[in-house]
Amino acid sequence: MQKLSANKKMKIIKLYLNGFSYDEISTKTSVSKGTVANVTSALKAGQFPEISTIPEEIEQLRDLATNIKRSGISPIQASIGLSILERLVSLGIEPAEIEKCHTLLQALSSPSTDLTIMAKSILAIEEVKQKTGLTLDELEAKVIALRQEAEKVAPLSVEIENKEKELLELESAEHKLHEKIMVLNNRQNSLEQSINRLELRESQLAGRVADLEERAYTADKQLYEARRDLKTLSKVGMGIEDLSKFSVRLKEISAHHDIKPEDLYRRLLKELRQLDKGLSLESLVEEKRTELAKVDTEIASRKDTKAEGVLDKAGITTKEIDKVNEESKKGSGARILAVDDEPIILELIAEVLTAEGYEVETIDNPRDALEQIKTKRCDLLLLDIHMPYMSGFELYEHIKKINQRLASKVVFMTSKSNFTKKHMRDFLSKTKAPCITKPFVIQQFKRKIKRMLSQGTQKVHV
Repeated sequence: MQKLSANKKMKIIKLYLNGFSYDEISTKTSVSKGTVANVTSALKAGQFPEISTIPEEIEQLRDLATNIKRSGISPIQASIGLSILERLVSLGIEPAEIEKCHTLLQALSSPSTDLTIMAKSILAIEEVKQKTGLTLDELEAKVIALRQEAEKVAPLSVEIENKEKELLELESAEHKLHEKIMVLNNRQNSLEQSINRLELRESQLAGRVADLEERAYTADKQLYEARRDLKTLSKVGMGIEDLSKFSVRLKEISAHHDIKPEDLYRRLLKELRQLDKGLSLESLVEEKRTELAKVDTEIASRKDTKAEGVLDKAGITTKEIDKVNEESKKGSGARILAVDDEPIILELIAEVLTAEGYEVETIDNPRDALEQIKTKRCDLLLLDIHMPYMSGFELYEHIKKINQRLASKVVFMTSKSNFTKKHMRDFLSKTKAPCITKPFVIQQFKRKIKRMLSQGTQKVHV
C-alpha cells in the first residue's frame, strides 16, 4: 500500500464528499481504488488525515478557507454540514447516494408533500429502528397497537382532562377561600383588639366609678359629720364665722412659731381633752364642796352629835373637809411667772393657776422674761425649754448669774418626747431642777405647783 500525503488524502475526501464514485476518485487522484476505500473508511470511522508538517497544515487551512468562501457558507454552517454528513454515514448513506435519496423521495411523495418533513420522518424512523432493534413491520404493528391502546384510554384522557380542570377550579376556589380566611382572620384579630381595648376601658371606667362612689361616700360622710359638727358648734354658741376666725388664728399661730397646722391642731385637741378631764375633776370637787356646805349647814343648825352620822352617810370624813379647806386657802400671795412661746399653753396656765388664787404673769419671749425677772419679784418660774431666740436652758444660765436664789425656783416644761432625750436628762440631773412634761393633767398640775411652793422646788420631777 502506497503512502499518501495529507494533501492527497484531503483531495480524496473532497471528491468523496462531492459524490464521486470510487472509480472516478481513483482516476482523478491517480491512486488505487483500494486506497480510496481505505481513506473513506477512516473518514467514516472519524479519523481525519494527520498533517505532519506546518506547510501542509497551512496549505490545508488555505484550501479550506477558499472552499468555504467559494461555497458561500460560514464556518459554522460547514461544521453543521459535517455533523449531518456524519449522521448520514452512520445511517449507511453514502454522499454519492444523497442525490439519489432526494430523487427517490420526490418519486414516492405527492406534489403537496414537504420533502424536508418526509426526510426528517424517515431519519426519525431509522433512529427508532436502531434504538429498538425492531423492523419496519414490527414498528408499524407496535404503532397500531399503541393507537388501539390510545383509543381505549381516550375516554380516560378526557376524564383526566376534566378532572384536571376540576382540580384547577378547586385550587382556585381554595385560593379564594384562603384569601377570605385571611381577611376574616384579620377582621377577627382587629375585633379581638377592639374587644380588649373595650374591656380595658370598661375596667378603667369601673375603677373610676368605684373610686367616684367611694369618694362620694366619703364626701357624704364628711358632709354629714360637718353638719353634725356645725350643730354641735351652734349648741355651744360658735357659728361658721367664728370657726373661720378660729382657723385663721390657728394658721397665724402655726406660722409664727413654725409649727405645722396639723401638729398644732393635735396639740390643741390634747389640751382640750386634758382641760375636759380637769373640768370634770373640778366639777367633782365643787360637788363635794357643795355637799360639805350642806353638811356644815346641817351641823350648824342641829348642833348635835348626829353631824358625824350625816358625814358618814355622805361618805365624807373630817380629814377631807380640813384638806379641802386647806387647799382652798393655799396659793394666796404667791407670784408665778410662766415663759412659753405657745400662747395656748400660757393662756391655759394663767387660767388654771389664777383660779387657784395665784398671781400669774405670762411672757412668750425669753428676752422680755429676763428683763422682767430683773425688776419684779417672783416666787416660781415656769420655763419652756424649746423657745426661739433663747432656750429655757440658756435663760436659766442667765438667771443664775442674776439671782442664784431665783434659779432654785425654776421649773422647766417640755414635751414627753424631749424629756426622754439624753442631753435633756443630763442637764436636769446636773442642775437638779424639776421638770413638768406636756401635755399635763390640770388637777395633777395644780397639785404639783402647790407642792413645789410649799416644799420648795428641789428634786421635784414630773
